[in-house]
Amino acid sequence: MAAATASAAVRMVAPAVVEPQQASAAILTPVPQQTRSFLDSQGALPALGGHRGMGANVIRNGNLAPAWRENTIRSFQAAAASGATFVEFDVQVTSDGVPVVWHDNLVEYGDPARPTQCAVVDLTAAEFQALGSLSASGKCQQLAVVRRFKRAAPSGAGGLDGAAVLQAVAAAADSSAGATAYVVPAAARQRWCCEADDGFPTLEQLFSSLPPQLAFNIEVKMATPDELAVTPEAEIQRMVGPILEVVGRCGGDRQVVFSSFDPDVCRALRAAQQQHSVMFLSTGGRDWHADARRMSIAAAIEEACAHQLSGVVVDSGALHTCPEVAELARSRGLKLLTYGLENDSLEWVLCQQRMGVTGVIVDDLQGLTAVLGGAGREGAAAAAGFMGQVAAAAAASAVQQQAPAGMPSMHGASTTQFVSAVV
Repeated sequence: MAAATASAAVRMVAPAVVEPQQASAAILTPVPQQTRSFLDSQGALPALGGHRGMGANVIRNGNLAPAWRENTIRSFQAAAASGATFVEFDVQVTSDGVPVVWHDNLVEYGDPARPTQCAVVDLTAAEFQALGSLSASGKCQQLAVVRRFKRAAPSGAGGLDGAAVLQAVAAAADSSAGATAYVVPAAARQRWCCEADDGFPTLEQLFSSLPPQLAFNIEVKMATPDELAVTPEAEIQRMVGPILEVVGRCGGDRQVVFSSFDPDVCRALRAAQQQHSVMFLSTGGRDWHADARRMSIAAAIEEACAHQLSGVVVDSGALHTCPEVAELARSRGLKLLTYGLENDSLEWVLCQQRMGVTGVIVDDLQGLTAVLGGAGREGAAAAAGFMGQVAAAAAASAVQQQAPAGMPSMHGASTTQFVSAVV
């Protein structure tokens, strides 16, 4: 595999990409009053959250699903229109200090068999967004982003087969095989092309593009190796500072919940501000890590209490095999969210509500809301109205920016010039 360094990463001039403002590295002054959030609401169902929007992309029936490219504005807008209470997404920080929405440890592009690899920290925000724009447009295959995608079992007309996931989890509890037979890593990388493609957004762009009633669950994504038990403080501050700056400047009245698999990042988020909830993410020991605090839900609960966090976000399959931890979290005054394909089972979602789970992060948001009928209809209508206003404003802006009569048309012309690229 070819490797790219900070000095050898993709270099390009992209006039079509708006240069994001430089983010300050300073930590915000703590705010005394915590904002009320969906974590405080109690309804007939846990709050429904869209995982990376309309769901993480997987290979199903030979094609990428869902139709929307994950962690993009189009996917988040679709989630809002479907009636999601909140959306969960991953944020990393570029080399020039700009928080961007990206899940993987590396960005890979070019030849799927021998891709160029670089970390988000090795790219400027303009370079990162240019890669996303080019991938979505299909204009430049040598810079098209590639990924490994997990393969998911075929689904019926109603969406993901959540019941099959629960059966796999139950079988895993009685054997050492694990519950990974339902979703397994794909054998090879492929170009990331979805039916509803879109570019890679910055965190700031999400705030301006999505309806204000849609809550954000911002996962601070640390691309550090699992063998590293304690993240260096400098790396924590490099991530936390710019993210808090954007949230403080653009957040307004939007409900924001922070989360991270790194307990020290959670500690830093809580120490820096009190306005927004902070929750500790845990796989429940399903994925190994050198930090013992990450290896069980019980350890996550103790860590959350030690640093006065609002709660924990746990792997839904781990909760299914060890349901007593829900009562443990509640007895300690903690909120509980869950994530995982198991949450695409309506029966399991209803069961979690009885267990006291506050919110569920789901991949088959469309299927679940269809089954639930009117649930979320009011939020979906409000979201549609907001996005109609955004579209009207964009159209008005485009009219104002039209070239004067007699100027040559640029329609269909490439707006991106490449200075050089390592492929």
